[in-house]
Amino acid sequence: MAEKLGDAVVFPAVVGLRAHLLAFDTVSQGLAMVPGVLGRLLRRAWYRQTLAACGRNLVVHFGAAIRTPRSRVGDNCSIGVYNWFGWVDIGDDFMSGSHVVVLSGRRQHRFDRLDIPMRAQGGEQSCTSIGNDVWVGAGVVIGADVAPHTIIASGAVVHRRFADYDILGGVPAKQIGSRRSSQRPVVPEAS
Repeated sequence: MAEKLGDAVVFPAVVGLRAHLLAFDTVSQGLAMVPGVLGRLLRRAWYRQTLAACGRNLVVHFGAAIRTPRSRVGDNCSIGVYNWFGWVDIGDDFMSGSHVVVLSGRRQHRFDRLDIPMRAQGGEQSCTSIGNDVWVGAGVVIGADVAPHTIIASGAVVHRRFADYDILGGVPAKQIGSRRSSQRPVVPEAS
């Protein structure tokens, strides 16, 4: 019943989008500001009806938005508070902390010409792919594909693809461990 309520509430916005009266960004950003359970319900309904693909049990927390309807999201994904996702293809069982940014590729802005401003040089967007079973810590910036089963430590900047099951950290990101072996990073215990 809750899903039908969410679908009914966002239906006018979906019609407005399809009639080219509303921009996808406008609705996504507006719904990002609706708090609590109602906000999560409305965001799930919006993305389920407008993304290229949207799996079961999507949770998009307060302040988070997906910027393009070309994006795809798998089953059982949780997008953290104040996340900002460009063009993404996210596998199943994804979870992220707060303030995560996923770029639409690393070449969105050109800067090779010196005779015109960078903002006027254009660029190219590409889909950033994130595999199944990925955990992303708070404050991460992702500009490259992420392999399945990866953990990315808080504050990392991912600039290239790494192997499956790697644990990444740092700026720029590097492998700091592996989920497949005893190469796990040493994490101090809470006092």
